[in-house]
Amino acid sequence: MAKFKKTLIVSLAALLAASSVVGLAACGQGEDDDGGKGGNTKLTTLQFWGSGDADELKVFGNIVKEFNKTIGAEKKIKVEYSGNHEDPGNNALQLSGNNPPDVIYVPDRHLKSWVSAGYLENLTNPDGSAKYDGLEEFTAPGKIWDQGIQRYRFDIATATSTPTSVLWALPKDIGPTVLYYNREYMEEMGIEHISLDPTDAEFVSKGYPEKGYFQHTDGKWYFNNRVPMSWDETTTLAMKMQKEVDACKYGYFTEWWFNYGWSIGGDCVEYVPEGNDADGNPMGYYEFTLNDTTVNWIVKDDCKEAVKVNGNEYKAGEIISYTDKKALTEAQKQNCNQLPSMKDAFIEFAALTAPETELAGVTSKGVEVYGKSVSMGQESIGAQSARDRFSAGSFGMFVGGRWEVTHLRKKIGTAGSWMKDNESWDVAPLPVYKEYDADGNITVHGVQAGHSGSMGLAIARGSKKKQAAWELVKYIAGTPGQTSQAEAGFCIPNQIDIAKTDVFLQPTQAPLNAQVFVDAAQYETPGDWWYLKDADWIDDWANCLNNEVREPNSQNHKTVDELFSLWGASTQTALYKYTYSSKNLAAKPKNN
Repeated sequence: MAKFKKTLIVSLAALLAASSVVGLAACGQGEDDDGGKGGNTKLTTLQFWGSGDADELKVFGNIVKEFNKTIGAEKKIKVEYSGNHEDPGNNALQLSGNNPPDVIYVPDRHLKSWVSAGYLENLTNPDGSAKYDGLEEFTAPGKIWDQGIQRYRFDIATATSTPTSVLWALPKDIGPTVLYYNREYMEEMGIEHISLDPTDAEFVSKGYPEKGYFQHTDGKWYFNNRVPMSWDETTTLAMKMQKEVDACKYGYFTEWWFNYGWSIGGDCVEYVPEGNDADGNPMGYYEFTLNDTTVNWIVKDDCKEAVKVNGNEYKAGEIISYTDKKALTEAQKQNCNQLPSMKDAFIEFAALTAPETELAGVTSKGVEVYGKSVSMGQESIGAQSARDRFSAGSFGMFVGGRWEVTHLRKKIGTAGSWMKDNESWDVAPLPVYKEYDADGNITVHGVQAGHSGSMGLAIARGSKKKQAAWELVKYIAGTPGQTSQAEAGFCIPNQIDIAKTDVFLQPTQAPLNAQVFVDAAQYETPGDWWYLKDADWIDDWANCLNNEVREPNSQNHKTVDELFSLWGASTQTALYKYTYSSKNLAAKPKNN
């Protein structure tokens, strides 16, 4: 699912003004105070700001020490590392000043606002050429995960994020989300545990269905961690865990709707183009689409010819876009399978926390959906994290990122942990929408989807030592830095070739199914916080979702329909401010 194909347009009037500031930094490379490209003879000291838990701070302390002993000694660069900079607001304030750090972490969610404010140095020129020597080794096809590097591209003049947009940072890492599960629960419940791809000889010979959780013809129940469960399989297994394992309070915990909506081609916003105005300026606006009741369409797996809509081609297994699905003809629909609407997927997600006697929402077809009571609300989880509840045994499964691994390796098997050792847990793909026939064969399916987190390595625009700073960025984002992070286990290397080796996969350590992270890195994309330059359009409805819709014990509990009734219109109004459109003519860009 190519989430990055979405055009992301911010208020052009404001951004064009900001671009003139950033443009000054982009014009020519010049010489830094440390001598720039010349042969500097004095020691250059860099300030590198990072953040993270104790494991990450230790790893990066060692990375910096090794850099200073090798590249630093060769090029007369000394890096001073400070790892206590967790506050993005304070970091932004420092970047706006006269003495910013030279290299700094930039969360993917803050990239566009920091670029728009002129805080970051561009790594590529507007024409796409590399501004710094050695950048090509990171931008070459197949070198870094597309979904990792693409989130750090942004064209400030057109306010779009495309594969050719200016690159402002290199990914320090990428952290896909997966399903963590308790293997000991399954043993206690009599569930057979297997780890087989559908192409494996054993899978084929034994006639296993392409399900994550299933009862086979031998009468036994199985869990296959190489095949994603369907939505129904996930809740069925979660309910069984709660019923049969005394320690299990909730069978499944997730705080994100992304893999539900994206699996069927839905999203919370979609861009609606309006063509150009009389001066040739592009116009369009964002539509709030969590409440979209129109069904989605995916090209059938056996369709041999591409489905062509509005000049776009869709091959077998690809979902028709929001704009194009409105133009599908009846004949074209015969080559597609119907998927649920975005609203229906969102209700499925909201129902996870609602009590079984309580209405979660009414589907696009008028069907009342009641709660499933398999997940705790995001707010009521409190100070104890999902991973801590998982290791203590109160959660049977939870959705989390790679960053959970180092904590679980340390926690599980100690006092207070329900699981005895690091073979007691593993990971599996996130749930996917599926429909089956009576024989268990897939008749309709969505796509694998989910969100990944990432932190970028950026050079401050105000740094006077950009060439030296680039050497550090290149080192951390390159083989030395990525290998050190992979060995620590808390993230996936940004370089694909390292991620596919035992340096990352670590086959003798939990989770044994680490390949699922590598698979997810190929298709998982940033969350909705990345879409626009700020979260003003998200805050109100997200607060209602987390505190009232997904909190069954809340005195102000609301259904999905009540959420949209309260906040749908105001969210749409907030979205208009981001674009130049018929809804916001005031944002018209000035002609040069």
